[in-house]
Amino acid sequence: MKDFNTLILNGEKLNKTSLLERCSTKQIREAWEDDFWLFIEAWLNPLPYIEVKTSGSTGIPKLIQIDKVKMLASAQLTCTFFNLKAKDTALLCMSAKNIGGMMMIVRAFYAKLDLQLIKPQSNPLKTLNKSIDFCAMVPYQIHTSLTENPEQLYLIKHLLIGGGTVSSQLEEQIRSKGLKAYHSFGMTETISHFALRKIGFEDYFTCLPGITIEQASNDTLQVFAPIFEKTPIQTNDIIEKISTSTFRWKGRLDFAIETGGIKVLPEMIENMLAKQIDKRFFISALPDKKLNNRVILIIEGMPMQMPSNLFNGLPPYHKPKEVHFVLKFEETTSGKIDRLATHAKLNI
Repeated sequence: MKDFNTLILNGEKLNKTSLLERCSTKQIREAWEDDFWLFIEAWLNPLPYIEVKTSGSTGIPKLIQIDKVKMLASAQLTCTFFNLKAKDTALLCMSAKNIGGMMMIVRAFYAKLDLQLIKPQSNPLKTLNKSIDFCAMVPYQIHTSLTENPEQLYLIKHLLIGGGTVSSQLEEQIRSKGLKAYHSFGMTETISHFALRKIGFEDYFTCLPGITIEQASNDTLQVFAPIFEKTPIQTNDIIEKISTSTFRWKGRLDFAIETGGIKVLPEMIENMLAKQIDKRFFISALPDKKLNNRVILIIEGMPMQMPSNLFNGLPPYHKPKEVHFVLKFEETTSGKIDRLATHAKLNI
């Protein structure tokens, strides 16, 4: 029987007893490490599940219980896909509060990877001085690393990008620099990713073995993953189905904007504007007497003059009617832009 209670941490092999001892030594660690050790404590306790808050992919965020055996099954899929083996290095640079960070730890437990810890921040690689076999990052971390020290990304053999959309601009940067990276698609309910696409080579996601998808009548994604759930998982993601194992992601049903009788997906506009705006931004809407809702563009940072041809090429109802600036975007605990909270900061 395999031992899933032993962890190699920064080159040191720690058994269950040693790990639990470190869980209680708060005085010798930094505050950001608390989430890591809280998860370790939860993983090693006798309960068969871990409590995790969902991100809202399938509805209102809620606290759910995820079976530890299923987490190990998910870890096996990922480790098999990337051919990860004992003593390969894995870098944890995301918060262990969220499923993405949690699963990096579970993969290390499962495959006996040497887990390296780095403080979760916008540029986690700036102090990295050795090669890493496997690392998961969110798009904003990739964007910052490419801006500040792109050479550090070459230290990572297998790069997994998840927790948000990869803009066409970011994808082109990754492709042009020859980085080997995969964009992951998943949610808490599917225990991290269940589908992947190779950035720069594919514009569609392919499900991992044993997982299939369907497209509901409103074009939203249904996931059939017996390894995780006996019943289909219904999401709010709008997709184009290619086959039962491949699909293109279009946007979120709950972000869709009804304007002038047309349904507009913000993510599609954002993708078209990504090459022209070098700051974080997103598309939102404001009430409008004539259109019901009018499309607006929200950019992070100080107000600035935008090019007059910025929206050239966009269909009429997709063109933002206004541009607003917010000094600092609000973020979710997983590092995504919190659209609702940021929108609420508009000075209008």
